[in-house]
Amino acid sequence: MHEQNTMRWKPQLIIGISLVLAPLIIAAIYILVVNIHSLYRYDQVYFDAEYRETYSSPGTVAIALEQALRNGDAQLYSELTGLRGGKARIVQPKPSIVLSILIDVDDRDYFHYLYFDINTYLRETHYIKEVHGRWVATPQDAYFYFDSGEWTTVFTPLAAIWWAVLTVVALAIYVSRSAARTRASFGRA
Repeated sequence: MHEQNTMRWKPQLIIGISLVLAPLIIAAIYILVVNIHSLYRYDQVYFDAEYRETYSSPGTVAIALEQALRNGDAQLYSELTGLRGGKARIVQPKPSIVLSILIDVDDRDYFHYLYFDINTYLRETHYIKEVHGRWVATPQDAYFYFDSGEWTTVFTPLAAIWWAVLTVVALAIYVSRSAARTRASFGRA
């Protein structure tokens, strides 16, 4: 009888543990994929002595980025990002965009620059960081969210909601089964 009860609970226990660990497994896969990608992220062509001298400060990158955004200059944008294979692309030229201000330098050494479109009043934040001895503009991609730590601002609340929902469902199942056992015991008495 005891072995039969154990066999009945075993699949439910495995499913329950899997559901509880799902956010952690997803986070581990995300971290692994981003770390593997980071090994091949940058094109070493953009990190020779000439580029290191040209982009030796975050301000020079911010000013050059303004020109790349204004003109839609994909080649300049590729230089500024230093990404392999020209993966970073500018969608369209924005002739009315201007570099506004350095907003912040965070604890991960990202310089946050605010750009302002004077026609549409839209604001864009672009991030600049030192990589391999030169400064690069960092697109807001999966690597950026991992490296800057911003991914935790999404992951933590989603994981908390996931675990809260699992707790509510587990309690509902427990209450339902307890009520069924109680009703069954009153029916036998």
